[in-house]
Amino acid sequence: MPQATDKIQIVLSESNFACIEGATAKGSPVRSPIDTASQHGRRNGRGAGSTVVITCSEAQAEELLRLAQVSCRAAMQDIKSALAEAREGKGKP
Repeated sequence: MPQATDKIQIVLSESNFACIEGATAKGSPVRSPIDTASQHGRRNGRGAGSTVVITCSEAQAEELLRLAQVSCRAAMQDIKSALAEAREGKGKP
């Protein structure tokens, strides 16, 4: 059974993060991890440019995926990959 402390890390490009950030309403359950990532999740990469890491629960990642399906389709694959990786680690299909 998953624990409440299980966290997923979603790595997004700066542009995909900006799209998700702009589409996330203030007061939304996923706003807190978005704000935290905005302040502390930026990484400078080689070649690929900068990325932003969102650390959130599985439920929040699923909500971000739903949001991406409507507003930020380019971010969908990164979110799906993070969810799949987390589920694999927990033995879920």
